[in-house]
Amino acid sequence: MSARLTISLAALQENYARLAAAAPGGVAAVVKADAYGLGAVQVLPALQRAGCEEFFVATIAEGVALRAASATAIIYVLNGLGADDVDACLHHRLVPVLNSPAQCERWLPTAQPCAVHVDTGMQRLGLTAAEFAQLDRGLRCELIVSHLARADEPEHGANAEQVARLLAAHDLQRFPDARLCMSNSAGTLTKTMPNDQLSRAGIGLYGGNPYVDRLNPMVPVVQVEARVLRVREVPPATPIGYGGTAEFSAPTTVAVVGAGYADGIPWRLSNGGRAYFAGQEGCVVGRVSMDSVHVHFRSVVPVEGDWVELLGPNVGLDDMARIAGTIGYEILTRLSTRSERRYVEQLLT
Repeated sequence: MSARLTISLAALQENYARLAAAAPGGVAAVVKADAYGLGAVQVLPALQRAGCEEFFVATIAEGVALRAASATAIIYVLNGLGADDVDACLHHRLVPVLNSPAQCERWLPTAQPCAVHVDTGMQRLGLTAAEFAQLDRGLRCELIVSHLARADEPEHGANAEQVARLLAAHDLQRFPDARLCMSNSAGTLTKTMPNDQLSRAGIGLYGGNPYVDRLNPMVPVVQVEARVLRVREVPPATPIGYGGTAEFSAPTTVAVVGAGYADGIPWRLSNGGRAYFAGQEGCVVGRVSMDSVHVHFRSVVPVEGDWVELLGPNVGLDDMARIAGTIGYEILTRLSTRSERRYVEQLLT
């Protein structure tokens, strides 16, 4: 085993508590994409212990897997209701988030709870305001859902416009007892939608920065470490790795550590990624390989068998994403399952 992934359930619960403290109503956890790559079946019980009762997945298959892990969780399916999904939703007690008039008509005869998605500015899923106004009042809608497109920019005027559109839809009184559900992590923390009765926390739960323009208020949940497989003394002017894209003008010690793009370390961290060992930051030199990277530290030298942090409390998720030219969501959801996974009950250090 040359790479390991540590997931702090304590940090997950701490982030949930921070979001819940800021929420005007309750907070549901978004656990789609296998809890952003961290393991929905393992994450769910920890969130339930923190007080979370409602969960959002993307697909029916994700909902079925989650139901097998919890008989009591309320599970919403964001991608809606396909023509062949009604029986599965009923059997597994999943609540579909209905995204079109056809889906609403499909669910109406069941007389079971549902959520209805109203598009307020994403042009993605959801009913238009006109479609929502025509819905059959017999639909058992218990949640009116929308999604903020720019909550990570709290001052942007589009947020207030979207809130106004959702409130206008609710004012139609089609489903007066339905709760409103709009805010994501950023919207929850900044109270963008003060009328929210249920927020949906995603990236903030998992330690990512909900904002693009301010410091991260969340604690890190994930740490990726790789074992040192070999320490090499590299002569001057000697090409390193595929394509020989790195070399040093003086003799240099380089650690070859056992994680690469097959483990979720982005290839674009080649000649620019960060690492951490024994209190010192190092850098990735040369190209990221499938199973390994070269790391150089200026004044500390790990030995074979040592563990080097490639992502975690000292190498931030959003810093890694920025260097790789992507976003924290993608980093998390691409973490490989071939690494050893450890779930711990203490914060990461």
